[in-house]
Amino acid sequence: MNGSETCFAKLLTSLHLMDDLFQAFDKAGVRYLLIGGQAMRLFGMPRYSMDWDFLIPPRDAQNFSKLNDVLDAEFDVPLEMLGPNGENFVQTYQTRWGVLQFHLGIPGVPRFDAAESAGVIRQTENGTAVKCLSGPNLLAAKKAAARPQDQADIEFLMELQRLGKLT
Repeated sequence: MNGSETCFAKLLTSLHLMDDLFQAFDKAGVRYLLIGGQAMRLFGMPRYSMDWDFLIPPRDAQNFSKLNDVLDAEFDVPLEMLGPNGENFVQTYQTRWGVLQFHLGIPGVPRFDAAESAGVIRQTENGTAVKCLSGPNLLAAKKAAARPQDQADIEFLMELQRLGKLT
């Protein structure tokens, strides 16, 4: 196996493992929305991203308990709710699935409850349902972040919007 075949095999393994994680989240009733590069990929943007970004409700103690139960074997320290001074706003963990980042809010997007209500279900390559930030909210987040690496994502989402396909 050459280097590119090895990299592709690792990517496929990671995608299969993530299906297991999404199914575990759903079975436990975890509230989450996939955001960032992996959400872009599920919207159809040919995008490579090494991490998995999740938006979660910042102060839902029951949800944090569910997340920590699902992820207990992976984490050396548990996820924590948003602190009174904005502590724990983004929490990053290296896991067997790769890097998982949990965001307790993101620029340009309404509070979690409103974002969750507008959220959409996308399918992974293996047909696993994944709760994602809606297209309009993903576009708003990308515009608000205004990072150079988001420009191609913004153009892609704006084209979907122009075509009436941004849900």
